[in-house]
Amino acid sequence: MALRTIIIEDEENSLQVICSLLAEFAPDFELCGTADSVDKSVQLIETIQPQVVFTDVQIADGTGFDVLRKLSSRNFELVCLTAHNSYAVEAVRFSAIDYLLKPIGIPEFEAAVTHIRERINAKRKHEHIDLLLHNLAQFNTQDKKISIATVNGYEFVDIKDIIWCGAESSYTIFHLANNTQIISSRNLGYYESLLCSNNFCRIHHTSIINMRFIKSYIKGKSGYVVMSNGSRLEVSQRRKNDFLNMI
Repeated sequence: MALRTIIIEDEENSLQVICSLLAEFAPDFELCGTADSVDKSVQLIETIQPQVVFTDVQIADGTGFDVLRKLSSRNFELVCLTAHNSYAVEAVRFSAIDYLLKPIGIPEFEAAVTHIRERINAKRKHEHIDLLLHNLAQFNTQDKKISIATVNGYEFVDIKDIIWCGAESSYTIFHLANNTQIISSRNLGYYESLLCSNNFCRIHHTSIINMRFIKSYIKGKSGYVVMSNGSRLEVSQRRKNDFLNMI
């Protein structure tokens, strides 16, 4: 099945690279058009009704996010392209949307198109783009939402509602303020790179805590924290200084 695909890119060299990668590594992605401005992109998407959109974050007269905001519906899979590891990348990662850093590597490109095929085959709702726009609007606040991958799909959770999360083999268990848990199919290291710039701290190789929910810290060789839900979590000796610097 051919997947209707468009590219939003204002740099000719980058556009040619993406076209070549699609032709060689994703022949099932049918390129139906390209655009290099916000208004042209909106018009192209509304005309073609693509299943996949590759968009550069920065284009000549705005951003790829400006395009998304102007659309009445966003029923497609999205891949963001950028030359900079910026705040926008953090918002994209929180939303579990694929992104590619320029210059684009072949393994990263193949991984992105594989994820897209999987999501399309699973017929999942396109909620990630709405989540992305929410997170962009909430940058530098604790009102961001995170997309948590589960065995059945994704759960979208306010990061301010996460008390702590812990490693369980290759899985991660999220403990939430409403006394529920979510089991994620991703490991704790994946979430560390997202959460620890948002007032979370990895205090042990098995746990990351939200500093807002610490009830007390008990000193000792390593010590331990008591969280608002009663959880007692060891602070490892190796991570103790980082933790104390955040208190």
